[in-house]
Amino acid sequence: MSKHLIINGLPDRLRLDGWWLDATTTDADGTPSNPPPQSSPATAGSRGLRGLLGLALLVLIADVLFWHHAPGLSLAIFALLLSAAMLAAKPDRPSPQTWVTVLGLELICNLPVIEQVQLLSVLFSLAGLIGLAAWVALGRLVDWGQSLRIFLRISTIGAAMLGADAVRRLDKAQVRSSVVHQASALLLPMTVGLVFLLLLTAANPVLQRLVEQIDLRDLLDPELFWRALFWCIAASLIWPYLHLDQGWLGGASRPPKVSTRGRNPLAVFVNPASVRNSLVLFNLLFLIQTVMDIGVLTGGMTLPDGMSFATYAHRGAYPLVVTALLAGVFAITTRHMIGDNVILRGLVFLWLGQNMLLVLSAAFRLGAYVEAYALTQLRLAAFIWMALVLVGLCLTVVQIVRHRDNAWLVRSNLLVLAGTLYLCCFVNFAQVIAGYNLRHHTSLARLDTAYVCRLGEQALPMIDAFEATTGRLLCGPYGQHRPVFAPIRDWREWGFRKWRLQRYLDANKVG
Repeated sequence: MSKHLIINGLPDRLRLDGWWLDATTTDADGTPSNPPPQSSPATAGSRGLRGLLGLALLVLIADVLFWHHAPGLSLAIFALLLSAAMLAAKPDRPSPQTWVTVLGLELICNLPVIEQVQLLSVLFSLAGLIGLAAWVALGRLVDWGQSLRIFLRISTIGAAMLGADAVRRLDKAQVRSSVVHQASALLLPMTVGLVFLLLLTAANPVLQRLVEQIDLRDLLDPELFWRALFWCIAASLIWPYLHLDQGWLGGASRPPKVSTRGRNPLAVFVNPASVRNSLVLFNLLFLIQTVMDIGVLTGGMTLPDGMSFATYAHRGAYPLVVTALLAGVFAITTRHMIGDNVILRGLVFLWLGQNMLLVLSAAFRLGAYVEAYALTQLRLAAFIWMALVLVGLCLTVVQIVRHRDNAWLVRSNLLVLAGTLYLCCFVNFAQVIAGYNLRHHTSLARLDTAYVCRLGEQALPMIDAFEATTGRLLCGPYGQHRPVFAPIRDWREWGFRKWRLQRYLDANKVG
């Protein structure tokens, strides 16, 4: 019995004309399984007329906000406008809820700039822009490492993109023939138009006066050159934010995979037995240090001859914090060897607890030194750093108890660090330091008046209060070293902290 092959109709790819050019396959339900890549509408729009108009508008706004004006409120306004432009260039049209959420987050990132323009506040504003750029380009939130990579690409490759795009477009547009054609098309209207202009100015004295006021020498003004250079730099920096795609930014990178195959060469030294012995030794050493600290701080143990308590406090403040940091690193790296071993977990908890006591002891020492030798910016930063180390040790305990991985610990510490720095943007440290030193000037070994006067204009209220109370000038015999306040000259330079200081000086009639 012969078998015949029967084909009921041709497949679609054979039936369609030019089927060999179509690489799209269909699934069982008829939907394409590998649809051809489509160009992003945001990318096409940003390179088209809409993108150029948006760029020109942002450059104009940058000129109005920043040219011949110190940064202030203008920096936050421009960051919000740039954020809105990036959001409008997103491939899929954002919903109203997305607009409110994104712009609300960007406003939070720019609140430190509204308070005062300083390096830390500018970094938060920039972090908000980079985070939004990563979300627009990749369609999701990324970690800090990928955000840093995107920032580096925007700052390097992106800064040169506008020039490269302009050269590429001019090359495709056949510039030579286009220039010749445009020049020939403008020759007639320019020639006849000039004749008409001469006749009209002869008949209209008002128009003649306007024409006479035009001075072509203004085109040679250096001010115009520097302003044009400012426009070019602003356009080069803004353009990559309006052209966000994975073509030049690159996709979201994946964390490298660490292979655990093979024998670890450090296993001879780092193993459960060595970790156990180390924890026993470290606990004994830290116990000795803790007992001696308690003895000295409570007065039960005398210091060596020639060493004052202030010297003792200053000597141990910073090394103890470094010791606690190394202890935390050791606990993190050896955590996987502890497992559920009750003895090892108890030794780790005991050791971390002693490290917390060391940090508290270091803070107490630093406080005693500040009481004797005044408060400075470095010592205040040391207090904040000690608090962060203490929180990091507490998070390490939580990590071990709740069986979290090291990535969780890193994210938690970074979140605490970012929150702390964000709050620091709203603290007037100059006023805090000046206020403490001037209030405790009688108990200090020596009041460093020059340091207080170098804290800047934000220390003026504390200086005024001290001079009014004591009746003597603080910053030199004639006040010649007194901080000089630069008033707000324009709304673009407005800052909430500077505005509060200006109100105080105006109310108290202080120069």
